[in-house]
Order: sequence, then C-alpha cells, then structure tokens
Amino acid sequence: MIQATHTLNGHQLLEAKALIAICQKYDGTFRDPYLSNMLNFDPNMPAFFLYYENGKPVGLLTVYADDPDVEVAILVHPNHRRQGIARALYRSFETETASYPIESVTFQTERVFLERHPEFASNWGLVEDEETETWLGKDRRPYPLETVSNLEVVLADRSYQDQISQLKFEAFSEEHESREVVDRYVAKALKDPESCLYILLKNGQVIGTCTVDLSSNTNYFYGLAISELERGKGYGSYLAKSLVNQLIEQNDKEFQIAVEDCNVGAKRLYEKIGFVKQTQVVYLNAKE
Repeated sequence: MIQATHTLNGHQLLEAKALIAICQKYDGTFRDPYLSNMLNFDPNMPAFFLYYENGKPVGLLTVYADDPDVEVAILVHPNHRRQGIARALYRSFETETASYPIESVTFQTERVFLERHPEFASNWGLVEDEETETWLGKDRRPYPLETVSNLEVVLADRSYQDQISQLKFEAFSEEHESREVVDRYVAKALKDPESCLYILLKNGQVIGTCTVDLSSNTNYFYGLAISELERGKGYGSYLAKSLVNQLIEQNDKEFQIAVEDCNVGAKRLYEKIGFVKQTQVVYLNAKE
C-alpha cells in the first residue's frame, strides 16, 4: 500500500527518518532527503510517497520542487529491494502529480550507492548529470574565534528580507536561481520553525547570510553567501565558524554542509576550517 501526501504528519515523519537511517547505515550514504514541502512551488502537490508492507514503511519517495524541474529521491529498506517497490513508488508519483506543471525529473543519489549498484542507472534508463556536489561534515569542536568589533552574526528578521534576497540572488545567479525562487527561500526560512536564517552584519550592513536547517539529525548549512564586494576577506570563514560556535551552545548536533563540486573555492574554504568529505551526491536524468 502506498500513502501519498503533500505534508508528512508527526508519525509519518518519524517513520521516514527511521527508514532513512536504516538505508544510510546499510548503504554508507549520508544525504538526508528534505522532508518538508516548504520550498515547493505548489504546497498542495503530493511530495511524499510511503510504501507500507504489513503496516511498516519499507519504501519512501520524496519530491523537491522549488521550480518545475523537480528532484526525486527514492529509498527502499535493504530487506525489501528487488521487489519492484521503487518502481511502484515512482509510478504512484507520476500518477499523483500528472496534473501539476512538472517539466523534468532528476533523480538524486550518491556515488557510493552507484558504485555498489552499477546497473541501477542503465536499468532505469538514466545518465549522470555533469553537476555533482560534495557533502561535508564536522564534529562539535568549537573554533577559537576572536570577536571583531564591526562584525556581528545574528538571526535575521523580516526587516532584512529584501537585503538578504538581493544578496542571495546576486550570489547564486550562476545557478540560474530566479528572483522569485530566492524570495520564496528567504520568506519561508524566516517563518519556518525548523530553519534559522542568519546574517553577517558589517557596520550594521548585511554582507553575508546562511540558513541552517534543523529538521534532520545535523545542523545543515545551506545558502551561505557573502556579498561580492566583500569576498576574499575571510568573512565566509568567520560566518561559518561563528554559526558553529553558536549552535554548539544551542543543541547537541554535529554539522553538515553541501557544496557544488564546480565551486572549488567554497569547498576549499570548508575543508580549511575542518569540514571533512562525507559523500558525493550525483544527479541522474532520463537519457532522452
């Protein structure tokens, strides 16, 4: 039996997280699928598909759709693979979302999974996308960090919304993020109890930003950006270190960050401050 929903309730969320943990331990993977529909272009579109057998979830399909080019992740319990569960989940996704303006579907997976299942991509008629990203992790050791008098890292409020959107839009323009998508990210992050949107102020002006997703078992950093005129001065490193130190005092989680492999400078920055590679995320597209 497959349950499709646009939002996971509390019980389903626990079930999904338990299944993800089992699959990660078995496969040696690290990437947590995003278990919220907060950033999807249509909040009513089914985004989560749970496959139940004897009352227990053994399969999960998640849909990340911040624009009509959607990304799908599929996980199946190790004891229930090669039984057609992944394909049943995908057929259900196709049926339930047929009326929504989806333009393309990309599958998310990890290099270690593909190495262990080399036939997976060809069996599904998929080819690797050129773009990959590396996920890095860090333990809870704090940084020795001197306070800089004209710099301040604080939680953002709505009064900074336009400044943050403009900074992010300029920083991520090469990734073809539209201003509409950037505005949605910022607005949702300011409202979401599972997200913390931080800003770096220099003499009271916003020069950096980073969002921390608290919904998984780690403090997951994303969207870290420094305004163009202030790059190359160590502010990205200062922002990341400050956030680590603040969050160590607020919860007991370790840290994760994802960076596109083409962004060599950012990856070097995170490695320099002690983040260690965990996995490479790979994207698969239909051959046609």
